[in-house]
Amino acid sequence: MEKNNKKVAIVTGAAKNIGRATCIELAKLNFNILIHANTDTTGANETLSQVKEFGVEAEVIIGDLTKEIFTKDLINKSLNLGNLSVLVNNASQRNFIKFEDMSLDDWRHVMKINLDAVFLTCKYSIPKMKENDWGRIVNLGGLSAHIGAIGRAHVVTSKSAMIGFTRALATEYAGTGITANCVVPGLIDTIRGASAGAGLVHPTHSDPPIGRKGLPIEVAKMISNLCNENSDFVTGQTIHVNGGSYFS
Repeated sequence: MEKNNKKVAIVTGAAKNIGRATCIELAKLNFNILIHANTDTTGANETLSQVKEFGVEAEVIIGDLTKEIFTKDLINKSLNLGNLSVLVNNASQRNFIKFEDMSLDDWRHVMKINLDAVFLTCKYSIPKMKENDWGRIVNLGGLSAHIGAIGRAHVVTSKSAMIGFTRALATEYAGTGITANCVVPGLIDTIRGASAGAGLVHPTHSDPPIGRKGLPIEVAKMISNLCNENSDFVTGQTIHVNGGSYFS
């Protein structure tokens, strides 16, 4: 059977919002897409339908990224679509819990999803990318990691650690053809889970200076730019897409 040499992108947490928009933008760049969701099969299949409109191959995989055996299956399934070239770590947990009410299990749950899962996807993706001397890793950060937030000590900590992890990968794999960057969405008009609360809570935070919430496609376009053939010289960066909510 002839090997499929098409470039493949894995997008985690792709059943809706930024994940879905990212799948669509990468399909426009002619990547085959592996669409991951934790439990939302309906949403993932809706993403699949929209992605296939661009004439690329795509599949859905459902499962828990904190389980190492599942992450290995994720990588193996991507290879059925071609050469693993892009990994977008979008899946994350943003639970709202006041710090004094936060249990150790609450803390560890967020760390597992926001950090352990990213460690595992990167660990098993990078060797496949090295085989082809080319790869793009884009990790999704959070504005709260830069300005703080009430009721999200675990989320702020995990997203801050994401920046260090991304820089470490960028440094270790510099010169291999693999880049690693962190994209940080600001206040984006998305559908949130009930556990996330009303949104970012911070004493000094207000609506973006641009005067509106961002759109998922605006974050997705930044991600797709980093996955382009012409982005070889951009690595180790933390790039904000926030309408002017934070300047650094």
